[in-house]
Amino acid sequence: MPTGARKITGYSDISEQVLFNESIIRNVSNLDVQGSPGTTAVSVYVNALATVATYVPGTGVTKTNDSSAYVVLANLKEIAVNELLDGYTVETAPADLVASRFMGAVGGLAESIDTTTLAALVSGGTELVAAGGATPTAANIYTKVLALKQALDLAKAPRTGRSLIIDPEREALLLDTSSKLVLNTDRGDRILMDGWIGRVAGFDVYSTTLVPTATNMIAMQQRGFAYKDNWKIEPRLQSLDGSGQFIGDSAIQGRMAYNYGVVRATLVQVDNGRA
Repeated sequence: MPTGARKITGYSDISEQVLFNESIIRNVSNLDVQGSPGTTAVSVYVNALATVATYVPGTGVTKTNDSSAYVVLANLKEIAVNELLDGYTVETAPADLVASRFMGAVGGLAESIDTTTLAALVSGGTELVAAGGATPTAANIYTKVLALKQALDLAKAPRTGRSLIIDPEREALLLDTSSKLVLNTDRGDRILMDGWIGRVAGFDVYSTTLVPTATNMIAMQQRGFAYKDNWKIEPRLQSLDGSGQFIGDSAIQGRMAYNYGVVRATLVQVDNGRA
């Protein structure tokens, strides 16, 4: 049986960099989640506003209960990569090749995560019948963005931490009205990641091909969606030599667990294009 294994030098730094650069959901969600996915139950604290009443001297004010609570996330997923390096043993595999394929592996995990979680944003969020027609055009897309902004305003969403997630077609429409879109060239010191193109109407704008079909835009504030991931099996280069099937080969292996969920539906506003 294969026993040899080599941890990938600097894998932690590489994985965090790749996931940050390629996974949109890690950049737009509430990451303050308790517990370790795949090992323990995970939960997020949903903080509610306190009830405020007039204080009457000599009488006081009636006590109220705190409606804040921990919400358990129940959407555990486990994903893994097991990629063969044909002809390379643990000892002979070049470090640059291992690092390159590991980055490709983590990039694949990031795409899988975003595909699942963006679909969850759409299904668990609040559908908004946005103004300006069913199909976004260069002429009406900014009006539709403002409708999403207003919906978040009415839901009392904080003005900070807002994101707008669109596909490349909607990105092109926003770029066509670039006077309203502030590109990321002057904010490179704040956000450096693939997919982030700038700001509009108080939103950080992210573009990805993984937006679910028939969804025009997803507008959210980070408190609306919680996410956390965890390596159950740390990435490694595993020997396959002596397995009875592979001779002189090894594999890039890693296993990740993650949990996620919409915790405040009104803080996730979705334009599905239905007028």
